[in-house]
Amino acid sequence: MKAKTNSVRFLLFLISVTLLYSGCKSNLTEPDTTVKDQYLVSYSLVRSMTSTEVTNLFSPAQLIYPDMVSVLPSVKSGAKVYSVTYNTALGTKKLVASGLVCIPDGGSTYPILSFQNGTNTVSANAPSLTANSYANQLITGFATTGFVTVLPDYLGFGSSTEIFHPYLNLEATVNPILDLFRAVKEMSAKTELKFSISKDLYLMGYSQGGLATLQLNKAIETSFSSEFNLKGVGCGAGPYNLTQMTQIITSATTFPQPYYIAYIMKGFKSVAAFSNPYTDIFSEPYSSRIDGLFNGINSGGAINNQLTTNITDLFTTEFRTTFSTNSKFKVLTDALVASSVPAWRIKTPLILTHGLADTDVSPVMSQQLYADLIKLDPALPVTFIPMPGFDHGTASSPSLLRFVKQFLVIKGN
Repeated sequence: MKAKTNSVRFLLFLISVTLLYSGCKSNLTEPDTTVKDQYLVSYSLVRSMTSTEVTNLFSPAQLIYPDMVSVLPSVKSGAKVYSVTYNTALGTKKLVASGLVCIPDGGSTYPILSFQNGTNTVSANAPSLTANSYANQLITGFATTGFVTVLPDYLGFGSSTEIFHPYLNLEATVNPILDLFRAVKEMSAKTELKFSISKDLYLMGYSQGGLATLQLNKAIETSFSSEFNLKGVGCGAGPYNLTQMTQIITSATTFPQPYYIAYIMKGFKSVAAFSNPYTDIFSEPYSSRIDGLFNGINSGGAINNQLTTNITDLFTTEFRTTFSTNSKFKVLTDALVASSVPAWRIKTPLILTHGLADTDVSPVMSQQLYADLIKLDPALPVTFIPMPGFDHGTASSPSLLRFVKQFLVIKGN
């Protein structure tokens, strides 16, 4: 395949990785073990890759992204990709969740690198269902540089479609992903898989995944540091302050992604985070459409087409003008605060990236978080990389490559 074609495909890969996945899923099989696992339910090999195949996937990116030059020399082995199911819970409800786990062929001890993907509304696009997609071949390909690479399905996708995805909700995000890490530890005890894991952990994500990664970062540092040794974190273009993001949207004239705010409301409502009817928030005819729009089939673009980018038309006047002050919305605003991530005295090296031309998730999200962290302590290990001229899509590729480049330095590659 010509290098130019591969370069274009690589550019499309991470631009679309926040929204798009495609492919198929093989049947899962229960692992052959006499030990009763607490988290791991099943794993199934869905694809293998050689180091040459990964190098051929990565190489064209050098023409567009300079940071790939630092990543390519670290490709040392092939890898195997498994679709995994595992036990978790949301509140008192027990669930079986899913994800992809990619294990290097070297038979050594590896840290975990977890990638939290961006906003997706299509059930068939979950990572565990799309191991063979071009996007996921590239993400899982990072395993060949010496990581056990993990791509969680968020709740509501993959094997847990009996519930609606609680979009951006902290509890529904953090606990299931931590349980996937625990399932990977139980996988490492299977002699046929021939690998082991260290306690070292690296996290990266973009858009929704940026917030999910920061939520995980804080939870691990404050509550699970004895279980996981967090080594590096990369967050790109995340909506880190959900109340501030809502205020930015409601005070604007137009917003290009109205399905974001509808998804937040439906996701939080699905876990009973607030009780306001949609008619308190959205004007007709949009309020009565929301439940039907998020059917697991419609893409974000298809949902946008049934809403409106005009903020005055989308929201009720009461919500638009009194959202942050009206006691009528206090339970909702409290829920958004609870899932946001305010600055804290971080311990792990953190990279924040954001395209300054991003109109989907305002750069204010990253700028304010960085300012708040530095205000706490200028010596905190945080780096903010503003990206002039980059929008929400085009900033994704260089962001993730920058994260991996730094992780390899920390790991000692």
